[in-house]
Amino acid sequence: MKFSVVIPCHNEEDSIGLLLDTLAPLLIAQFGEDWEVILVDDGSRDATRDLIQAASDLDSRIKGVFLSRAFGHQPAIFAGLGYATGAHVGVIDVDLQDPPSVLLQCLEKATAEKLDVVYAVRKNRQSSHSLKLCYWFFYRLMGLLSSHSWPLDAGDFSVMSHRAVSLLLALPERVRVLRGLRSWIGLRHGYVEYDRPERARGESKYGFLKLLALALNSLFSFSHIPLRLASLIGLLMTGLSLLAALLLLANRLIPQFTFFGYYIGANPGTATIALLLLFLGSLLFLCLGIIGEYLRILVDETKRRPVAIVEARAGLPTRAAPHDLILEAVPPGAGSGHR
Repeated sequence: MKFSVVIPCHNEEDSIGLLLDTLAPLLIAQFGEDWEVILVDDGSRDATRDLIQAASDLDSRIKGVFLSRAFGHQPAIFAGLGYATGAHVGVIDVDLQDPPSVLLQCLEKATAEKLDVVYAVRKNRQSSHSLKLCYWFFYRLMGLLSSHSWPLDAGDFSVMSHRAVSLLLALPERVRVLRGLRSWIGLRHGYVEYDRPERARGESKYGFLKLLALALNSLFSFSHIPLRLASLIGLLMTGLSLLAALLLLANRLIPQFTFFGYYIGANPGTATIALLLLFLGSLLFLCLGIIGEYLRILVDETKRRPVAIVEARAGLPTRAAPHDLILEAVPPGAGSGHR
């Protein structure tokens, strides 16, 4: 297979038909019959699953992977990557905000320059100013704090070689962020710039909380600086507390010496003490929160659970799970199809 396209889907009954009508002619013109599209249903509650099954029944090059529940966007991507057989594999969302024509531009650049990863960089984004600001801040923060290079304004929309996909699937971690792992493995990278339009149909499934969760997973999975920051804050506050204690002791022994005009023997200054305690308490909770995020990821990794469970397949041969990141609930010996 020359080219595989992995498309995660969650409640996308309004968009699947339009995407396939746009993507399939481009793939036929470029590769003839030598391509496949793998649609991963991430526990949809609408007609998404039925539409994927129907598309697979009509065209054997369109295949479906049905997860047992909604595991999330990133697990759905990796579940699809596990079934991809192409020499190159593309990842694209179903909403057409990432144009399929740009995906083929990424593929052309990868083959022409023998690159393992070509990602699409968003020059302009059609969205609210607040969302643009959040994305801008996130990518610059990750570029500053990440332990390896983090491409600016590049999401999951990309094309990867079979070698790169194999390396990604071989990594043992369970908390997965494609754009971070994709740059972590190294190899030869390139990019294509494009303007991102508005969503063609439906609504975005990445609300504020999901975007925040993705940002936190990215930050705490690929940077140790927040953990070190917690230690530095603790050391700094310890030093400041000792200094304040010494100054107040000197003020008590030598009344002429005051601490910012404050005399410890006068009014105890309830408000000052309360503000100081609130300040110290907030710093302590900040440090505990940072440590807690790392512990959360550590606990998830220790459990060694698969990132997703595949309940059924469409258009894919019966076989064992392609890698240990996913678990198949398909009965042994059962054929492909809608279950």
